[in-house]
Amino acid sequence: MRQNKKVLIIGAGPAGLSAARVLSENGYSVEIFELDSQVGGMSKSIELFSQIVDIGPHRFFSKDTRLNDFWHIHTNGEYEKVSRLTRIFYNRKFFYYPLRGFDALFKLGFVESTLCVLSYIKAKISPFKGDSFESWVANAFGYRLYSIFFKSYTEKLWGIKCSELDSDFAAQRIKGLNLYEAIKSAFFGGGGKKHKTLVDEFSYPKKGCGVVYENMKQEIIKRGGVVHCGVEVLGIKTQSKKAVGIHTNKGEFSGDIVISTAPFRDMVLSLEELDSSVKEMAGRLKFRNTILVYVEVGDSRISLSNSSPQAESPQTKETQLFKDNWIYVHSKDTQTGRITNFANWTKDLQCGQDSAILCLEYWANDDEALWNLDDNALSEIAKRDLLESKLVADSSLIKNTSVLKIHKSYPVYERGYKDNLHKIYKALDSFKDLYFIGRNGSFKYNNQDHSILMGLMCADKILGRECDLWHINTDYDYQEGGKSE
Repeated sequence: MRQNKKVLIIGAGPAGLSAARVLSENGYSVEIFELDSQVGGMSKSIELFSQIVDIGPHRFFSKDTRLNDFWHIHTNGEYEKVSRLTRIFYNRKFFYYPLRGFDALFKLGFVESTLCVLSYIKAKISPFKGDSFESWVANAFGYRLYSIFFKSYTEKLWGIKCSELDSDFAAQRIKGLNLYEAIKSAFFGGGGKKHKTLVDEFSYPKKGCGVVYENMKQEIIKRGGVVHCGVEVLGIKTQSKKAVGIHTNKGEFSGDIVISTAPFRDMVLSLEELDSSVKEMAGRLKFRNTILVYVEVGDSRISLSNSSPQAESPQTKETQLFKDNWIYVHSKDTQTGRITNFANWTKDLQCGQDSAILCLEYWANDDEALWNLDDNALSEIAKRDLLESKLVADSSLIKNTSVLKIHKSYPVYERGYKDNLHKIYKALDSFKDLYFIGRNGSFKYNNQDHSILMGLMCADKILGRECDLWHINTDYDYQEGGKSE
């Protein structure tokens, strides 16, 4: 039976599009408002240097049958199974991630390894106290190994000390990992616990992650939905604590239901009927910005050799680029924290080109100098990072660069953030026909998998099925296993 209710959805990323896709086929009138010129949010794909790249690395994996089927349907069958290789780059050597005990200790050398093991033993005897990322990881690996493999990258990403970052980030991203399990796995052939957020194999669309969301958009339009791009939503309108519309830079739009995936703090602060004390808590929530510098490196027929992924140091000119999907950079010599090599995902992304495209990630707040640099200055930093680290051996191999800045890309888990966040959630539950989903929309550090799930479950809730949307995040147990199905 046809529903006459209109649903206004703020943001055309994984969460918003997934909710719209389900609701549009269940008779709801769906209207989506996207700030960018194309859909997909942080999971979109773009054309660059005659190739295809994503907005950083995005792999998809789930054991949930419904979620798997939903995602694969929207690839139109055009996907590959990609073997994951992600390593830590430290002291100009590659270390497997998740850490493998023998691999890590052998490459660190006898003296450093001994100190790391002693540090781990000390943490077991006298654990670090508190609920910070630092105490959580130091207890799992020992303070010394934490300092080598976790501290630098994490502080680059979040812009705060690890002692000020909530342990939630560690619990969600590296749950089940510790030095004991890593060593046990090394000696007993995988007997350790399986990491929850990294898998051996994942599905990936041949023409980039964004294909899934472009296909969702087309299916929504087929069912009468409307997708507005280039529209900025300024706030949410409510009456008697019921969602009734949105304010945009193009005017006001009325609707029966509002779903927001826009930055949580901004949309919460726009609610005129929300208590001022709750708004004050929301105002203290912080987001981190991302800067992506894409660097075209050629010729990949030279640089992407058949060198083994076990290569332990940056390659020579004959074996120029690393074989990983992406690497985590733990080095005081570089400002970047993560580098993706799109040539190691699918060959289709290269569109017949011989060069490879690297994506170097940087993070900054609005008031930091790095965020306010122009594209030329940021490109020079990226080139310097590649050359000084020897990840690229010769400047003549660098052909082109392009810079993309993403505002409010990461919700910051400062210590104690959760207490206030739960109070905000409770206050928002008093509003009718208003939903907050997605990474930015619900202030949860989601992968695209979790955001799609939130979209599907939000649609379920609107359709009358009970579920707790606030519960879904990167620690949701439906999620990870070993290989894709």
